[in-house]
Amino acid sequence: MNYYKKAILLIGSPKGKNSSSASLGGYLLKKIEEYNIIIETVHLHSEISTEVKTIKFFEKLQESDYIILAAPLYVDTLPAKVIKALNLIAENKDKINNDLNGSKKTKNLTVIVNCGFPEAEQNEIALRVYEEFAKEADFKYLGGIAVGMGGAVSGKSLSEMGGMVNDLVQGLDQAAEDILKTKKLSASVTEKTSKPMISQKWLYTLIGDFSWKFQALKNGVYLKMNDRPHLKDD
Repeated sequence: MNYYKKAILLIGSPKGKNSSSASLGGYLLKKIEEYNIIIETVHLHSEISTEVKTIKFFEKLQESDYIILAAPLYVDTLPAKVIKALNLIAENKDKINNDLNGSKKTKNLTVIVNCGFPEAEQNEIALRVYEEFAKEADFKYLGGIAVGMGGAVSGKSLSEMGGMVNDLVQGLDQAAEDILKTKKLSASVTEKTSKPMISQKWLYTLIGDFSWKFQALKNGVYLKMNDRPHLKDD
């Protein structure tokens, strides 16, 4: 089997392979691989941890035709390490956007943003930031995928989650086709991937609330959950 092009997945979650970002991006990357595309996955937090690794990271991007960036939503925007990585890419775009022979090579960027909120539209501000980055880096922006209820995934394989992710999987399958045609993500992609995985919003919220309390209890801070130290007088 011959491979002609390369796709790279950039995971922007500090949780790494156990994150919702890894699950979502990994599914899309595997789907792209089915079209005889060579693939690679990197974790941004480790890729930019040293100068030597950063140089290698730029080389990986230089070799790639398709870039998929999957990251969580942090306070309506991007995680700090993702912002740092994007700044570095933009600053070194002349090198990244040229192949080893010095010829211009188009980079096609697709972004997946997931949040813990039930509503996928909470990701809209972050997606606008990524679109602006694409302009700064001279990448061709194919569009962004917004996923709500990211906590329902939490590192699980989409292929093992059953009917609750049917729409999401169908949307990602279509996204793979759009990406390989280097065209903007179709309306059906954004529509299907933004649908709630759990139709009862109250149920998702209840499960999320229980999960937070369980984690607090596990880490010995349950009785401090309502503390507001920032309101105390000096």
